[in-house]
Amino acid sequence: MRIHEYLEILDDPEEGRLIRCVRCGHRFCRADENYKEHALYIERKLDTLPLRQVLSGEDSFVVYQEFLCPGCGTLLEVDPYCPQLEEGNDPIVWDIRIR
Repeated sequence: MRIHEYLEILDDPEEGRLIRCVRCGHRFCRADENYKEHALYIERKLDTLPLRQVLSGEDSFVVYQEFLCPGCGTLLEVDPYCPQLEEGNDPIVWDIRIR
């Protein structure tokens, strides 16, 4: 079952339901886990991206979280995140939960 542009759920007879990459077949985790916890993670400051600088010249307080497939490097998700607003919370949010 396709759950994302590049992710699907595989029903493996031995391991159960797994999330895997559609492009390369990399198996991330069980279907009830957050695949982002098993993806490659890149954090970019907003002001390092073209046309995304803060006009006042101050450092940006927002970062982009990029999640990539470790098998093929396909970009799976980009989330904006503000560490100052989310202090103490898990910075990696779920975008889909499978029961």
